[in-house]
Amino acid sequence: MKTYKNLKETLSQITENQVVAGGAARGAHSDFGVHRIESQVQVARLNSFLNAYTQREFLDPKNAISEIRHKLNLAGLDFDWDNSSTISVDETKNLTLKRWGGSFGTTPTHNLMKQGFYTSDNISEFNNGMGLSLKVNLYQDDDGLYDLDAKIVPDTNED
Repeated sequence: MKTYKNLKETLSQITENQVVAGGAARGAHSDFGVHRIESQVQVARLNSFLNAYTQREFLDPKNAISEIRHKLNLAGLDFDWDNSSTISVDETKNLTLKRWGGSFGTTPTHNLMKQGFYTSDNISEFNNGMGLSLKVNLYQDDDGLYDLDAKIVPDTNED
């Protein structure tokens, strides 16, 4: 039977000179976090994931976009997509992204009586006033399967 002292020495020898990383919302090779999409480096990481994910063909494009939504939710991002949402072949959709579901309420400088409740995507106020959207292009092959291109781009929607 090993004593506590022997076990402690064995564990220290095993873990010596090893760097342990990880945790919630951390990107590969960095602990900055992919949820900080005001950084172009983090947007590039998310776009490289989207590029790798869409390299295959899809049977159901609506389901593929739902899966992309689920994966982006892990990074704290969301966009409006439900069972009633549609996308057609040769169509480009720009889906406005929100970080952590956006924000809703009032601020000290916001007049609730005149302007109503304050709403925000939680991105533009940290990104020099520019929001982001997920640009999705859908194509159909001759074999009936769908090709999907998805990329995070600056939001061009005028509100």
